[in-house]
Amino acid sequence: MSEDLNAFEAVALVPGWDPADFDIEELKGGLTNRTYQLRRGDDHYVLRLNARQSDSFQFDRSSEIRILGEASKSGLSPQVIHADEVRGILVLEFLHGRTWQEEDIRDHRNLEALAGLLRRVHELPRCENRIDYSAVAASYEKYLKKRHGLHSFAMRCVEIIDCIPVSGEVVCCHNDIVAANVIENSGISLIDWEYACDNDPLFDLASAIGFHNLDETRTAVLLDAYTGGANAELKIRLADQIRLYDAIQWLWLASRQLAFPSVAQSRRLEELQQRIR
Repeated sequence: MSEDLNAFEAVALVPGWDPADFDIEELKGGLTNRTYQLRRGDDHYVLRLNARQSDSFQFDRSSEIRILGEASKSGLSPQVIHADEVRGILVLEFLHGRTWQEEDIRDHRNLEALAGLLRRVHELPRCENRIDYSAVAASYEKYLKKRHGLHSFAMRCVEIIDCIPVSGEVVCCHNDIVAANVIENSGISLIDWEYACDNDPLFDLASAIGFHNLDETRTAVLLDAYTGGANAELKIRLADQIRLYDAIQWLWLASRQLAFPSVAQSRRLEELQQRIR
């Protein structure tokens, strides 16, 4: 199985590479994959491997690789060095720079820069793979039947998601705009494109707002910088996308809590539950 492949074995499967030539260091903190930094002289890469829980998060690796190819050409993402979807291997160039922290995404100037970055992302060619959040939510809800305490609110999240209007505006989206996925060097770029697909562009804004609990002022800064001045209709649509994101985030986190329980996740689930109600 692909999740049983170790980093040394994976590097050996990259054409022309010898794992003995690399220093391999595991990168901690990933929630759904196993990630490593590879060093060979001045060349640095990132190796991502599937983990046992990867399949439960419904990634479309083919779509991700196609979008990464377009994004890297536009300077928005790392370059793909090697991809093997069957074995769950992805090798990317390592982006040197500073990873944004929570406080970075709360700075008004950074929010304006992020809005500009998102406009560029949304100009990428569509991949013609649009996410169906009702189907995703139903899948999570089915998985959470194993835990009654989580399943009851999972059904509430499914109801909310089913009631949110489907936008007619569809573009290529990253779908996971959080501080840890922003790399700053001469400009800013994005990593971790595994959720990327076609979607309502406001969902990308909603993910930054919902994940970081941005207040009304910062939300307005981001939306105005993205749109050039938001009208009432756009504000309502963004509010719907934030509610959608919160419900999906709860379901995702609850699924992870079922497999890998932690106090921090439990607290975040309760926080989201209070907000979603």
